[in-house]
Amino acid sequence: MNAFRTPGTSKTATVDLRPHAEALLHDPYPVYARLLEQGPVHRAVQPDGAEAWLVLGYPEAKEALAHPALSSDPAQADRDWRARYLGDPDTTEFPHGRNMLNSDPPEHTRLRKPTTQAFTPRRIEGLRSTVEEHTERLIRALPETEPFDVIDDFAAPLTLSMICTVLGIPDLDHGRIREWADRVSFPKAPEDAITARRDLIPYFDELIGDKCLEPGTGLFDALLQTADADLLSHEELRATAFLLLLAGHETTISLLSNAVLCLLTHPEQLALLRRNPDFTNQAVHETLRFAPPAPSPFPRFAAEDLTLGSTDIPGDGSHVKIMISSAQRDPRQFPDPEIFDISRTPDYLLAFGHSIHGCPGRSLAHLEASIALPALLEHFPDLVLATTPDALNWRVGPLLRALDHLPCRAHATERRPTNRTHPA
Repeated sequence: MNAFRTPGTSKTATVDLRPHAEALLHDPYPVYARLLEQGPVHRAVQPDGAEAWLVLGYPEAKEALAHPALSSDPAQADRDWRARYLGDPDTTEFPHGRNMLNSDPPEHTRLRKPTTQAFTPRRIEGLRSTVEEHTERLIRALPETEPFDVIDDFAAPLTLSMICTVLGIPDLDHGRIREWADRVSFPKAPEDAITARRDLIPYFDELIGDKCLEPGTGLFDALLQTADADLLSHEELRATAFLLLLAGHETTISLLSNAVLCLLTHPEQLALLRRNPDFTNQAVHETLRFAPPAPSPFPRFAAEDLTLGSTDIPGDGSHVKIMISSAQRDPRQFPDPEIFDISRTPDYLLAFGHSIHGCPGRSLAHLEASIALPALLEHFPDLVLATTPDALNWRVGPLLRALDHLPCRAHATERRPTNRTHPA
């Protein structure tokens, strides 16, 4: 019997993923691989009880990300989705407002333009020395003789420092920002995320007000100036700042920590990278394929009837969940997809989106990872996990799947000091 189907139902019945909740948390890839073998698109009951269309195949996911019948606007979502994730079936807005992620053209085009103009390659490259300085400072503080947490002691403070530098957030507020971002990204219940989003509103209102009174020369200042020229509202600026915070912080933490985990659990690939440091960019690219920080992008809603693969999806506002974590292991696109291989010929990934919703901040995330990863491995040439992979805990949010902690140590075993003057 098909393990995903309700007994007694037909082959086209809705997939029930609730019995697979633990597997989807700890290792979702075999579950999605088995589903993909049965077809690239399925109607499914998710572990939290909500229903959605799951798009699992690579060509179908790529098509879905650019399909005009799939809307990013929550106003197009059905009432059940809005009741669950916005807290009110009649509301059509997130508490923090509109940004390019939750809008469709032509509104999306207008909202995206200021960010694209602010995130120029020259401005991103101008942050290189800041990334290097933060990376060096954090690595020097890591202990040589006892375990440390790659996330809490390295990846999180690095990415938080960088996005706060971009937004012009004072150092004293970093702790609060981390807490807020965590509550939004990994809420215990949908209403917790709604509350956290509302709590952030007055903070960003004040930040934008201060920036308007005393303009600087940073990246967010450039965004404000560009946005002002294009007549973006205060609420839209706030929503864009909110997006930059979450997209530039939590996802990059996971990218860096996932890269470290993948390399430490694939020692032959780590050895290959140590022999060939020029493979750093490919190692980051392969991590994005093999263990993407965001298993699925912002929700899409079926605003019109459409067909993906051979599956018809009615235009009833249903949530269409595009599973890029499954698509990037589709054997039709990636040979031997279950193998982590940093020498793999780079292929087009969907980890940073596709088409008009491609992430404009991808270059900053890649810059941070390409600097921080080799610096950590160079400083700790014998870096190992301080626990077993099975003991690691994962968290799943509306968009992200991430490690809770990643304990490591400088050496496989504690090294006792050697007395060279008086040998034993």
